[in-house]
Amino acid sequence: MSTGRDREPRLDAAEANDAIRRFVAGRTVWTPADLVELDRLRAEWREARRGCTAAA
Repeated sequence: MSTGRDREPRLDAAEANDAIRRFVAGRTVWTPADLVELDRLRAEWREARRGCTAAA
């Protein structure tokens, strides 16, 4: 069974960063669902950064 940690990131770090920027742009109200999505995007970004570091 996979834990998700052994998968390749779906986005590279720059793409993940752009996704976060698009998601937060202009937002003033954060619902619990929005915060969950932000956390998911940040996890994706962190995973992509780990991939960049490992590949270097």
